[in-house]
Amino acid sequence: MAHHEICARCEGSGQIGCPDCRGTGIITRPRDFDEERRTCPACKGTGKNRCHACSGTGTVKFDS
Repeated sequence: MAHHEICARCEGSGQIGCPDCRGTGIITRPRDFDEERRTCPACKGTGKNRCHACSGTGTVKFDS
């Protein structure tokens, strides 16, 4: 019999911090005298991505 448990990776939220921008939503790149700041294309500026462990549902199915 299958049952669902809260996803340990995202703690049930269905989202994890974006590794590309470290959860800030902004990518910075150094330039000669300053830095270029732009919206992170991976998370579209939200700072979060869908959890791959639970496919964004927040729960993981286990077969008993």
